[in-house]
Amino acid sequence: MTEIVPMSENNYPDAAFIESKCFFDRPWTANQFREELDINFSRTFIAYEDGNAAGFVNIWLTPPFATINNIAVLPEMRGRGIAGSLIGRAVAVCESEGIDELTLEVRVTNTPAVSLYEKHGFKNVGRRRDFYENPREDAFIMTRPLRGDAD
Repeated sequence: MTEIVPMSENNYPDAAFIESKCFFDRPWTANQFREELDINFSRTFIAYEDGNAAGFVNIWLTPPFATINNIAVLPEMRGRGIAGSLIGRAVAVCESEGIDELTLEVRVTNTPAVSLYEKHGFKNVGRRRDFYENPREDAFIMTRPLRGDAD
């Protein structure tokens, strides 16, 4: 069973562990995750599958917009709907805060992630040249309207 909880002083190392296993292009450190706890517009949620840390999502709420800065699921936990649940939590938090639009960037070659985001209502609206390093690569900018007047 998947449980999604807010990141806290007690579990931020779990997010850092997941990050270290999923990203090689400047992964966030445990200290950076700890610092997110002190940012009033930052929200991070960690997914636990049968009590084990499985994934996380970090969003910045800057009304009327929000950004998913980072979302990750451990490779061995993928394909279980955890990423979709994390996106759902991010959307619910944004809607409760009156956010009009949720945005993220994704590597242009990350076809599984692009498909996941499209499945959850995100549309490709642009491209950021050389957004990623190691390897250098462009990013798609994807957005999802959250309110009827945001279309």
